[in-house]
Amino acid sequence: MVIAVKKLNQESYQGHREWLAEVNYLGQLSHPNLVKLVGYCVEDEQRLLVYEFMPRGSLENHLFRRSTHFQPLSWNLRMKIAHGAAKGLAFLHSDKAKVIYRDFKTSNILLDANYDAKLSDFGLAKDGPTGDKSHVSTRVMGTYGYAAPEYLATASAWSCWRCFRGGARWTRTGRPASTTWWSGRGRT
Repeated sequence: MVIAVKKLNQESYQGHREWLAEVNYLGQLSHPNLVKLVGYCVEDEQRLLVYEFMPRGSLENHLFRRSTHFQPLSWNLRMKIAHGAAKGLAFLHSDKAKVIYRDFKTSNILLDANYDAKLSDFGLAKDGPTGDKSHVSTRVMGTYGYAAPEYLATASAWSCWRCFRGGARWTRTGRPASTTWWSGRGRT
């Protein structure tokens, strides 16, 4: 089995917390559209995560890097990848998982040998609302840019808006992930 290893940035204040979140979420969740955590290692101050290897790299590389290694994706392939990423988000927002994935961007969508999309980087994820509690924090997390307007306006999370807004974001695949329709301060 070929693996990929991610090493914790020891200079980061949030590093250990994000590392622990990845271990907790990916250690408990299993879905064809989530990257698989194979293992982890803790020794002194060193923290490592071991993942299944994604030979096609990130979607970001295929959309925004031009070289002989990264060829432009056909629209059929883009739609396959978008569908896979949406299925991963739908699973995370399902009653089974109830996870808010707060770092949805092209660099966190990894592609296997068949261009099947797998969501990665769960360091900013958090448990979704439970019971009669629908409030979640509107604090901006991850890469500045995208946040659904409904989320910012009401601080209420429900399962459909994230996938819908993610779909709207996919229509803009001609621009980098940091260019989006909405931000915490309104329309961009």
